[in-house]
Amino acid sequence: MSSVQGSAGLVVTSEMEQLLRQPGYIGLKSGAQKLRNLYQDISKAFDGKLLNRFAMVCYLGSFKDVLLAVQSGQDLSATETPYRFGYCTLVVAGAQRMIPYPGMDHLSVLKFLLERGAPPDVEDIVGYTALHHATMNHNARLDLARLLLEKGANVNHRNRYGEIPIMSCFQTNQVGSVELLMEFGADLDIADADGVVPREFFVRCGPLITATVTKCLRKRTGEDAPMDEKKCHACGKKEGSLKQCGKCHSTRYCSSECQRKDWPAHKKTCSPFSATNTVTLRPVYREIGELIPTSDMVRQMMGIPAPPTPARNTRMAHVPNPRTFSPSQPKSMIIKVQVPFAADMPGLSAPLSTGDLLIYNKKRDFVCSVQYGDDRQAYKRISEVVRTKGVGGAKAYFPAELKSKDELVVKIDEVLAEQPF
Repeated sequence: MSSVQGSAGLVVTSEMEQLLRQPGYIGLKSGAQKLRNLYQDISKAFDGKLLNRFAMVCYLGSFKDVLLAVQSGQDLSATETPYRFGYCTLVVAGAQRMIPYPGMDHLSVLKFLLERGAPPDVEDIVGYTALHHATMNHNARLDLARLLLEKGANVNHRNRYGEIPIMSCFQTNQVGSVELLMEFGADLDIADADGVVPREFFVRCGPLITATVTKCLRKRTGEDAPMDEKKCHACGKKEGSLKQCGKCHSTRYCSSECQRKDWPAHKKTCSPFSATNTVTLRPVYREIGELIPTSDMVRQMMGIPAPPTPARNTRMAHVPNPRTFSPSQPKSMIIKVQVPFAADMPGLSAPLSTGDLLIYNKKRDFVCSVQYGDDRQAYKRISEVVRTKGVGGAKAYFPAELKSKDELVVKIDEVLAEQPF
C-alpha cells in the first residue's frame, strides 16, 4: 500500500486499472466482483494521516479550518487520493471512522461545502458518490445522507456496476438507508449491468429489507395492509406489549380500553376465522438438512460480510410445545408461508406448483412443511394466494391458529403486510 502523502494509503493496481478501462458499466462477466474485492481490500489500508491538508480538515470535520481554506480559494470540485474521492465523500468517511472529539462537526462542514458549491455527486474510481458511501455501509450516516439528498444529490446515481445507491443498501441490509432513499424517490426499475432490477432483487435480501421496501411502496401509492406497523390500531402506541384482536388476529391493540373504543370502526372490517376464509393444513415435521436463507447466499456470493445467522433460523422443522395450545384454545400466531421457486440469478422464476410449502412463525418455535399430496385443495388455495398476492410470488404472511401439532388453520382472505422475519 502507498505511504505517499496525499494517497491516504490507497493505490490503484494495474489489475484494477485494466478493469476500469472497460467502457460503460461493468458486469460480472467483465470482472465486476474482482473489482469490488480489490476496491474493498485496498480500502482497508485507508490512513487519514496521509491526506493532503484540505482533505484532512474535511475528514476531521474541522469547520474553522474548512472555512478558512474555502475563503482562500480552495477548489471544491477537485478530487483526492488515487481513488479520486470528492470532498463530500471525505467528510462522510471521517464521520464514519473518527472517534468524536470536541470541535468535530461533520454535518456543518458538509452543509457549508454544499452551500459553497461543492458538487454532491463526485464519483470515485468505481462510481460511488458521497451518497453511496453514507448509506451502504454498516456505519451509515443518515443525517449526512439526508443533507446530501436535500442539497441535490442524485438518489439514482449509477456506479460503474450500473447500480443505484439503494441496491448497495439491499445487499448490506441497511434498513434505515433504504427508508431514506425510498423517501427521496429511489427508482426500483433501474437495472444494473447484469440486468438485475431492484424491484425483483430486494426479495432476496432478507425479511427486514423486504418488509421495509414493500411498506415504502404502499406509502407511495397510499395503500394500506393489515399489520403494516407494530402499533395500536386505536391510539398508535408502539411501545410495550400489543395484543391481537381475538376474532380476526390481524389488528393490534395496546389495551382493552383501546380495543373497545375502536370496535365501532373495526367491526366493519373485522373478518373472523370461518370455513369460507380459511384452509386447514396438516404440518409435516421433516429434518432434511439446514435451511440457508436466500439473503445469506446472496451476500456470500458477493463477498459481503454479515453476522452469523441464528441456529433457530436455519432449522427446517420444529415441533411446537404441545402445552402451549389445544383444540379448545388454539395458539394464535402470524405465519410466513414460502412456496418453492427456482433460485437462479438474476431474477426469480415462477414458483413451482407441487413442491413442499415451508411455514414458520417469528420465534421459529413452530417450523413445518406442507406437502401437496396431503390436501391438494387446501394446498392449491393457499399457494395461489401466495403466488398472486405475496412478495415476488414466493412468500406471504397470514394469521393462523395452531389447534394441534397436526392441524393448522390459516386465514387466507387477506394477506398481511410483510413482517420482519
